[in-house]
Amino acid sequence: MTRTRAWVGLAAVLALAGCSGTTAAADVEQVPLEQQSLEIWQRKSPGGPSDQIGQELVRQFTEETGIPATLTSISQDFEIKLQQRAVQRNLPDVVINDTAQLGNMQSQGFLREIDPADIAGAQDVNERAWDGARSYSGEVYGVPMTAHTVALFNRKDWREDLGLDVPTDWESLVEMWRGYVEDDPAGTGKQVGGLAVPGTTERGYVSWNTSTFFLSGGGEYFDELPGGYRSAVAGDGSVAAATWIRDLACTEGVLQPGASSQDTTNAKETFQTGGAGSYLVAPYELPSLVDSLGEDLEVIPPPPGPAGLITLAEGNNTYLMAGSDSESAQERFAEFVISVKGQEIGMAGHEDGNLVRLPVNSTVDMSQGRDAEEWELFQDLYDENGRYVPAVPNWAPFLNASANTLNALISDCSLDVRAEMESLDRVFTAELADQEVLAP
Repeated sequence: MTRTRAWVGLAAVLALAGCSGTTAAADVEQVPLEQQSLEIWQRKSPGGPSDQIGQELVRQFTEETGIPATLTSISQDFEIKLQQRAVQRNLPDVVINDTAQLGNMQSQGFLREIDPADIAGAQDVNERAWDGARSYSGEVYGVPMTAHTVALFNRKDWREDLGLDVPTDWESLVEMWRGYVEDDPAGTGKQVGGLAVPGTTERGYVSWNTSTFFLSGGGEYFDELPGGYRSAVAGDGSVAAATWIRDLACTEGVLQPGASSQDTTNAKETFQTGGAGSYLVAPYELPSLVDSLGEDLEVIPPPPGPAGLITLAEGNNTYLMAGSDSESAQERFAEFVISVKGQEIGMAGHEDGNLVRLPVNSTVDMSQGRDAEEWELFQDLYDENGRYVPAVPNWAPFLNASANTLNALISDCSLDVRAEMESLDRVFTAELADQEVLAP
């Protein structure tokens, strides 16, 4: 049985499992609106700043609508716990989760299909954000909540101490990183890295974190053709981009020590505590890094590579879960989240833990709550250079496979890059076939 057919069977089972009763999701009897309530989950640390902002968002939703709602923040084993709830026939009503998780969740039958015309205020949500809520076949399975892209957080004091200008191309970028490694700009005598990279395979981190370099270097994941996709990871541009990423570890030696085993928490701490001079990340880290590094920090656009500048675009969607008996309340919550009031609560000014990084509502004036020019930089990069991950039915297997390859390349410098990318190409091709989107 192909994996796609297995997914279809699993989706049917989980659609049943996700019901509050024993009928299929489409047949769940709806309770009257005045009796509806919501259980909401988000992938955040419980008790942390994002949890607190989320609790305020939900509190004000209930205050405005009269609909009771509770928010649970979960950071560990989120997908596992969601699957457990599905098996228990008790999915939460709403899940706030990454745009890149749409295919994974939809393929398991967790999500309601949404008609934006049924969501009040949907016309104010910018079209690029809706791109992150659409499946491979074009249906909408989420309501955008926030968007973001990445920029280069850099130690301005180190760069200036070395007498270097802001890098404008990859050559000057690597020159700056070599200076951080070789010239001890921190004056501590300790070994530091030029760039802190979450290089672990966990959740595909190394592929996610280097995708901006991969795409800017001429790499592509797929070629889109009539009737589907073809893998492009063994093309010359992809091999060249992967080679450049590998060389950061193997030839230039500018990645932080232990990069291949570090996750995002480790990499951020490495940068924050002076273990590396740069960190490529999204604006959700801006408040805490500004607080800890102050005027020593600068946020700059990643320099363009051979293919120009392409930055990873991401965000979170509000997912309305299948099997709920409170569909009207689900929609009301999505409408509140995309409203000006909901977006401003989620933006939380310049506070750490903000849930809305770049507002998806085009009528929101970000400058009213945030005076840091870095936020405008992220907005410009998102508008002009951002690209979402490809809209295959399920991106997760591709992300994980590419992470395995890139992790191996930065861990074992004896590996042949082209051979590894050709092996990855075969994995991609088989996965495209399993998902039934391989172009003939």
